[in-house]
Amino acid sequence: MGVLMEVRDLTVRFYTQEGTVYAVNGVSYDLHEGETLGIVGESGSGKSVHALAMMGLIPSPPGKVESGSVMFEGRDLLKLSTEQMRLVRGKEIAMIFQDPMTSLNPVLTIGTQITESLKLHLGMNNDQSRRRAAELLDLVGIPDAKTRLDNYPHQFSGGMRQRVMIAMGLSCNPKLLLADEPTTALDVTIQAQIIELIKQLKDEFNMAIIWITHDLGVVAGIADNIQVMYGGRIMERGPTRVVFQDTRSAYTLGLLRSLPRLDGSNEKLIQIEGSPPDMRKPPAGDPFAIRNQYATERCFVEMPPLEPVKDGHPEHLAAAWYDLREELKKEAAAAGAEETA
Repeated sequence: MGVLMEVRDLTVRFYTQEGTVYAVNGVSYDLHEGETLGIVGESGSGKSVHALAMMGLIPSPPGKVESGSVMFEGRDLLKLSTEQMRLVRGKEIAMIFQDPMTSLNPVLTIGTQITESLKLHLGMNNDQSRRRAAELLDLVGIPDAKTRLDNYPHQFSGGMRQRVMIAMGLSCNPKLLLADEPTTALDVTIQAQIIELIKQLKDEFNMAIIWITHDLGVVAGIADNIQVMYGGRIMERGPTRVVFQDTRSAYTLGLLRSLPRLDGSNEKLIQIEGSPPDMRKPPAGDPFAIRNQYATERCFVEMPPLEPVKDGHPEHLAAAWYDLREELKKEAAAAGAEETA
């Protein structure tokens, strides 16, 4: 699989009356064709802002992309004009947002909203676009699709509205789908249906997906690779199974330990102490250091680079001055010694 998108040193700031917010701080990664990448982190970690920056959707002012490049099929998305970016959005890269009610226009029918992009990007006429829109609604599991085209957003349930958003996203067969917490507002059964639907459609359309969420359970079920963000930086990245089984960042470990388990183990849930940093005054070193029980002195003064982990999977990267694997071994040995005593 070839590289579909290369993000390099993406840096985003917000200039507010309260001060400058350092929202995204030098994010770099590659996304391959057909790959599903899960981006995880607490609110304020920079995961949504970096996606909006790639799409040219950062409100300016107060926001500004300070530096970096987003190469998508040979073009730097950050250098495209507003008009050029409009032709990319929807056709080549589609985005689904968390709350479909704020993304769908309440005074236009669903049919009008889906056919708009079909006419703009694919040059279809009224009849062709309506036929295709009905096919798309049918594809995402909305019954009686032809009739529902004439309904308004308020006439659909939350889960159905999210299906409409997916249909709109898929309408022009995009190469990349950006999904920003698309199932957060839905109940668990609907959430599972939407995730299953997107997995099926991904295989059918062979598109890449960036799935942004704070829920590691969702990522475990959908993503090939996982990227953990904190303080506007990538703390850990690698194949999902590898990151879950051989965690090397204390922040990823904290997220995993706070996740309920279904494997019958009665491990206690452990919350991450403290709060995320105020990104108007970003720390000099590792942004997680103050909440990290394994932090070294160096963690507080110098940001560690994101680099391959020691004795691990070649695609597994972490930003850490400490050796989490060794620290956990010491903890296990100490716990074992206590039990035998």
